[in-house]
Amino acid sequence: MKKTQLSILKLSAAPLVLGVAMVSAPAQAQDAGADEAEATIVVTGSRIARPNLDSNSPVAVVTGEATTENADVTLDTFLNTLPQVNPSATTTSNNPSNNGQSNIDLRGLGANRNLILINGRRPMVSASNQTVDLNTIPQGLIERIEVVTGGAGAAYGADAIAGVVNLILKDNFEGIDLRATYSNSIPKTDAREYQFSGIIGGNFADGRGNIAFSAEYSKRQGLIKAQRPFASQATSTTGSFPTGSFTLSAGNPISQGAVDALFGGYGVAGPQIPRTNQLAFNADGSLFGVGTFNSPVDVSNFRYDLSSPANPNLNFYPDFYSYNFDIVNILVLPLERKSAFLTAKYEINPAFEVFTQAGYTDYNSATALAPTPVSTGIVNTASDASVLNARSPLVNLLQDSGPNIGTAARITGFVVPVTNPFISPDLAGLLASRSGNDPLLTGSGATEAFRIGYRFLGTGLREQQVKNQVLQGLLGLRGEFAPGWRYEAYYSWGETTIDSRATGNVNVQRVQELLEAPDGGASICDGGFNPFGIQPLSQECVDYVDEVGVTQTKFTQKVAQAYVSGELADLPGGPLGVVLGVEQRKFKYSFDPGALFGPIAGFNTGTPDLGTNEFLDFFGEIRAPIMDTLELSLTARHSKSDFNDIENGVNGAPSNDWTYGGTVSWAPIDQVRLRASYQHSVRAPNFGELFSGGGGFPQIFDPCSNNSQFRANGGAEAAALCQATGVGASTINSFVATPGAQAFITVTGNPNLKPEKSDTFTVGAVFQAGGFTGSVDYYNIKIKDTIFAPDVNEIIASCYGYNDINPGLDAASPYCDAIGRSGNNITGIYLPEELGGDPATGYFQAINQGSVKTSGVDVQLGYRLPTPFINEDSALNFNLMMNYLIDFKNVGLGGLKTDYAGTASYFGAGLGTSFPRWKATLNTKLNITRELSLDSRIRFIDSMANRASRQFVGEEFTGPGSVWYFDFALQAEVDAMTFRIGVNNAFDKQPPVYSPNVQSGTDPSTYDVIGRRAYVSARLKF
Repeated sequence: MKKTQLSILKLSAAPLVLGVAMVSAPAQAQDAGADEAEATIVVTGSRIARPNLDSNSPVAVVTGEATTENADVTLDTFLNTLPQVNPSATTTSNNPSNNGQSNIDLRGLGANRNLILINGRRPMVSASNQTVDLNTIPQGLIERIEVVTGGAGAAYGADAIAGVVNLILKDNFEGIDLRATYSNSIPKTDAREYQFSGIIGGNFADGRGNIAFSAEYSKRQGLIKAQRPFASQATSTTGSFPTGSFTLSAGNPISQGAVDALFGGYGVAGPQIPRTNQLAFNADGSLFGVGTFNSPVDVSNFRYDLSSPANPNLNFYPDFYSYNFDIVNILVLPLERKSAFLTAKYEINPAFEVFTQAGYTDYNSATALAPTPVSTGIVNTASDASVLNARSPLVNLLQDSGPNIGTAARITGFVVPVTNPFISPDLAGLLASRSGNDPLLTGSGATEAFRIGYRFLGTGLREQQVKNQVLQGLLGLRGEFAPGWRYEAYYSWGETTIDSRATGNVNVQRVQELLEAPDGGASICDGGFNPFGIQPLSQECVDYVDEVGVTQTKFTQKVAQAYVSGELADLPGGPLGVVLGVEQRKFKYSFDPGALFGPIAGFNTGTPDLGTNEFLDFFGEIRAPIMDTLELSLTARHSKSDFNDIENGVNGAPSNDWTYGGTVSWAPIDQVRLRASYQHSVRAPNFGELFSGGGGFPQIFDPCSNNSQFRANGGAEAAALCQATGVGASTINSFVATPGAQAFITVTGNPNLKPEKSDTFTVGAVFQAGGFTGSVDYYNIKIKDTIFAPDVNEIIASCYGYNDINPGLDAASPYCDAIGRSGNNITGIYLPEELGGDPATGYFQAINQGSVKTSGVDVQLGYRLPTPFINEDSALNFNLMMNYLIDFKNVGLGGLKTDYAGTASYFGAGLGTSFPRWKATLNTKLNITRELSLDSRIRFIDSMANRASRQFVGEEFTGPGSVWYFDFALQAEVDAMTFRIGVNNAFDKQPPVYSPNVQSGTDPSTYDVIGRRAYVSARLKF
């Protein structure tokens, strides 16, 4: 081999060097001789075997040992520390939760836009978005992980828009490898985690065969938010109280004079008397004022103890009353996992080698939320609205007045007739002062029914127990059928079953029946239902309204693939390599929502789903080493997809799409290699986007709140728009929205979706100089025709003039038509047809609209410093991985453009949507002797503005500051034993608290919510 070419081969091994530096001395790779450089290896991003670990796309490589060194019992916990990864639905995501699943999200583009592979092949999926649960992959069998973030759709097919995570398993494993880890937080001694794993394997038939078996058991102790001070009091608020609350009707309000007289009788001084929209119920039949945020009017006549089930949020009380729903929520999801994995191969002769792998995973997890707040819709008994709504004759069929006259009438919460026997004299006096008409309710004046909000303590916590079972198997054949020509063919089958049991749900229809009964429901269940204050609820009534939701989700996947690779001709730089292949993928998805298909409050409702999706792909690749210093590769894939929505009798039109790309590599000097790539990828819609639907309650900001900058600066025009969108004229100057309010939405699948299209461009350099090995890469990814459900806060901002869509504050804007209010507060977003909503229901549909574009720079740097003054085997190794995010631009509904780079997310915006500008991880390893080493890991996350500040420009929100984490470990080897002791987050850095936030006052996926955690591990290998 020529000297120049050999130097280039060594240089192009930089990605491996950087990965190895995380756990061992990079000199082991840097000093590799020609024999290692000549080894035939397939690198992620290509199926063409090449003589070194080079890559023309940005790639990060980490060893399998690195995934377990810090006692991480799930793969995502480790992978989320890589700067290329955006933490999404993790073990600390309780609402929304991922049911204990472990996913990875490259570049923040979504876990459904990158692809997980095992040895270059697709494993079993575990969700309706067709993502892979990393819990199903044995950590002990992983040799290395290659993360390609430059797009790889042409090589591997749909879902590889953001890149590929390829888990390479150990090959030809011989011996026994046993490992045990234990970790615990310090000094609290909670958040315990255990993992036990073992691998046994060996060769047979004179080395022509090998078999390896891996088994793992992991257990993680759950935490509730009361166990961490930063999370024990909610930083957001709720308008749904366990005391019950009065919902003011703008059309038929109670008299302020009657409220003044009532609270004057309670002894409340005049300035502290609440407004008509600020009333809730004491258990003795009196009412209390809930107060007004950031105003002189505080909570008044509150007759509950602070330690009572009324549980006031002490972050706000007595400024105003909000229920502290967070204290009983789960902070870290519990997990118990058992898994087994088998790999085997047998070479009959060089042309025929049989290989197989099989896996089984069984694990349980759980979520828990505060008792159910009821925001389910109620419509007239004759309405043809979705069965997800309850029915009541007290609701009009059509709205009988107002700007939306003639449209379908729908309320949220509960509606109570004035004949209800539990109405106290104090409340009755207020109701008698009414003289108007609520256009959504039947009747008028003092005899018209009224609306209340309520949170059901009686049915207990909303708890969900989730059991996941995943089976997968693969059988294949490969070999060399001619000199320089190889083939591979395999068939895989997998099945995932997810059984869920959700308790604490409330059947809203049955509660409405109790409220409408002349005796308050006493004839239906013992004692009936008294919603006015925290009142006892008999077990018979609990059983009557409680709805246990038992759901089952099942996925089946079948993949068949075959390809040949070989060398067509000799070029000046080496042989011209080629790959030609075909792949078929078949998926089936079914979801049975059980009792959650109906007017149920608690866990999000769902619709029954049953569908199939099928792909037929033809792909090819050419690698052309034009010269010793110049290489070009081209890839292309044609994909035909077809789906069948069996549940709804819809057959999708076949989609035919091309994916293609190219890379180029040039080494102008021995020490530097330049590389660039372009990939055009296509992602077909998944099951969730095509078929699934359900309700949700994202957090919203209300510009009509009297303390907003919109109201302060908008004058009469702002006030007029707020009135036109549902704020009552009598309260327009006193209405203050509850911080952290949420609004109901329903999202439906759309069988008319088209595939997304993306273009990815990367350019960079790999270098070796002065003992440093490193790479610098720029990436630019743009996705067009994105499949998304519109952001509710973008819709609200577009109505109230925060952007260019409605600068004239026109009440006729369709964005304003989307906003539904009750008692002045925004309670729901119902999308008009002209904005893509379902014309019959106003539900959101997954649609192809807009784009997402992100760009940034990745830096990897490795260095080895010998330290002979310690001893001759000693060295200090450094490895830096860093990302700078240039932009993350989203083009949403109506062409609205927003750059979210440098912002932290909030509840409802989607998990994994916090985008710090800078992220970095520095690993160091001091080899004191061959047997003793000291490790450290330093992680940095940049400060961020609040995402809401980009949507509601001019309003004030808080964001998290920058965070540093320091991890340390000491490792010793004694014969066949390896012992390791370490501490993560050694200085007990608490997560930054900001508002609005994702969960727990922070973003628990991005930041460490456990605190300092110590661990020990032992490994026996022989």
